[in-house]
Formats: sequence, C-alpha cells, structure tokens
Amino acid sequence: MDRAYTRFLAWIGVASVVAAMAAPNFVSLLSQAVNDAFGTVFPAIPFAGLLALLFLLRWSDLRAVLQREEGMKSNPLTRLLGLGIVASLLLLRGVTSQAVELSGVAVVLAFYGVALVLNPLTGRITLPYTAICAAGVSAPTILQWMFGEPLAWLSSIFSAKIVSLTGVPVVWQGTQFALLSRTGELVTATITPGCSSIISVTTFLGLLGLMHIDMGKDASSTAKLAVAGVAALTVMNSARIAILIWVGYEGGANALWSVHNWVGYALFLGFYVAALLVYPRMGRKGSLQFANVRTL
Repeated sequence: MDRAYTRFLAWIGVASVVAAMAAPNFVSLLSQAVNDAFGTVFPAIPFAGLLALLFLLRWSDLRAVLQREEGMKSNPLTRLLGLGIVASLLLLRGVTSQAVELSGVAVVLAFYGVALVLNPLTGRITLPYTAICAAGVSAPTILQWMFGEPLAWLSSIFSAKIVSLTGVPVVWQGTQFALLSRTGELVTATITPGCSSIISVTTFLGLLGLMHIDMGKDASSTAKLAVAGVAALTVMNSARIAILIWVGYEGGANALWSVHNWVGYALFLGFYVAALLVYPRMGRKGSLQFANVRTL
C-alpha cells in the first residue's frame, strides 16, 4: 500500500480514538441537536456528504505531502505542539463533553492535533480547514444569541409582505402568526432566532471560506459574494417561511411541518449551487474543493 494511504489511515484511526475520548458525548449531543433542529438526522447527511466530497477533492495535494513525510524524529516542535493539543483536549474532556458546540470543536482539534503528531507536514494544509470548521461549529450559537432576535423580526416582516401578495389570510403579532387553513384548522407558529437564517448564513460563509482557500481568490471577490450571499439568504429564508405559511393554509399544520425542513434544504442547496457557478468566474489572486426546528 502507498505509504501516503498508510499514514492517512493511521491519522484517521488515531484521531477518531482521541476524538472519542476528548468528546465522549459528541454523538448523543449531536443527535439531539440535529433532532431538535430538523426533526430527523437524515437531512444532515447531504452536508456531511458535501464536506467529505470537498475533502476528497483535496486528496492529491494531501497525498503529495504525506509522501514527503519523514521519520518520527522530524519536525519535533510541530509534533510537540500536536501532543500539547491532544493532552489539553483529554484534560478538558469534562468541559467539552457538556455541550455539542464544545464537543464539536474538540473533535475538530483532535484531528488537527493528531495530524501534527503523526504527519506534521500536513499542518499548513489542515490549519485553515481546522480554523474554519471550529468557527463553523461554534459561530451559529454565538451569532444566534447576538443577532437571532433582530433577524427573526426582520424575517417576520419580509415574510408578512411576501404572504400579503398571495392573499393568504394571516394575522401577525410580532414574530408570531396565526391563520385558519382551508381544512378548518387553526395554524399558529413563531419565527424564533433558530429560524432566522443564522444556520444557513454561517454554513454558507464557512463553505465560502473553504473555497477561498482552495481556489486562491482575491479577498475583494470573496467579500462581495459573502455580503451578497448573506443578503440573499436572509430574503430566501423569508420566502421559505412564506412557502410554509401557504402550505399550512392549504393543508393544515401537519402539511406545514411535513415540509418544514426540506424546503430550507432545497433553497439552500440551490443557492449554494448558484454560488459554485458564480464564484469561479470572479477574480483570482494567485483549485475548487471543499465546497429549522419545531418552530419556523
């Protein structure tokens, strides 16, 4: 077997063990968080698959680095740094196992720390991905706390204006709405901070950051797409809520909740495909790779 594959498999194996020790509750915490957000684990699979695809597209670069790796005595300072990261994660496991965000960051750092220990030359490739993934894990909670309420309010205003064009009779009170469906059922819901497009915005910005690294685009092009993307996603989230209200009006509450998650995924994936088509045509500075709740 090619020694690059051997080193890669050793990294994945050891890092998985370290991650399991550093974040023992990660799977259960993630499962609960996904269930709370999406009602089922399955909708998260497309994003996991996308991350795997983007990682595989970087394999040629990673393999070339792994083939250049020397013995265990090479790059001692880098390996020592990796050991420090791993040791710190194991010492703090009692803290990182308390929340899904902390557990997620611990998992990301576990893979980075082990990479530095076993394959120190990969540090330059893995560092940007580590930083973006760690930020992506923790940012939604922080941003939702900071901007969730204002964005939920903004989404409610946009949604109300969109729905008014359809003629669907809806009564709004702040971020809450109520309507009488065609089936005679009273349908009510609240636009919460979790429904304020924070998740889609942070996911997009994280993927855009990964594309920026891999494609070598200039900062100006990336910033322009980031600003335009955030604005577009905010409007699209309001359109998503308007669609759900229309579905609820036509078929009642069960119909609304049955499509609640999938409408968001369809809109976001369509938006991201469009971003994939636009971004490569924008300015380059110097390869394309790593590219909802029971309330609205």
